[in-house]
Amino acid sequence: MGIPRLRAYSGPAILSYGFRPFFFLGALHAGLSIMLWLPMYAGELDAHSAFVPVDWHVHEM
Repeated sequence: MGIPRLRAYSGPAILSYGFRPFFFLGALHAGLSIMLWLPMYAGELDAHSAFVPVDWHVHEM
């Protein structure tokens, strides 16, 4: 009795195996977040928030 085999995936590599859109978008988000964070860290960009930085850190922890 033969075991039916699935056909090999023949679509684009970005949608197969470990190359999932979620991981690509996660890497894109990380890069964009760093580009936004750097001016905040340097004091050139003010992010208005209800929290002072210490309270935000406590909230996140």
